Amino acid sequence: MKKLTEAELKSQDFEAMIDLLAHYSEAANRLEEIQASVNGEFLSIIDDEKQAYAQAQAALTEAETALEFIARMHPEWFKTRQSIKTPYGTVKFRASSALEIPNEEATIILIHQAESTDNTMAARELVKTQEVIDKEALEELDDATLKRLRVKRVAKINFSVDPAKVDMGKAVKSAMESA
Repeated sequence: MKKLTEAELKSQDFEAMIDLLAHYSEAANRLEEIQASVNGEFLSIIDDEKQAYAQAQAALTEAETALEFIARMHPEWFKTRQSIKTPYGTVKFRASSALEIPNEEATIILIHQAESTDNTMAARELVKTQEVIDKEALEELDDATLKRLRVKRVAKINFSVDPAKVDMGKAVKSAMESA
């Protein structure tokens, strides 16, 4: 690191830089003080509400489990639509799938072999650089190709619950139209 000359140390620009560094450090320290204060207040608020939060979380989990049990007992309710909307919220099923790869190393080898014989398959798009299978890319393949690579597409039906809430955009629009 170069030492500054006496003239450089006494220049107005150097003095301005020192002043700005002082202001910068003061502001940075003040931000840290504010952050520490906010963190303390946040922890105080959380402490005051943690029991109520835990109870609400437990009630939410219990209700969701019971809702899913009832919904799965009545598949006929979801024959024409995947969701049931009520004034108290919505229950719905959403179809999805996941890929099961029992032996990633074997599948990687099969992908590399397939690349050499199949011009449409590029291993660099199906296998990540660190030799981890890119499941998102594999999902694009048809089931026959997946079977050849020893990958099985497993269908799942996921359940979710949405709480009822007021759509403020619709409420404002409705109020504007009736005014």
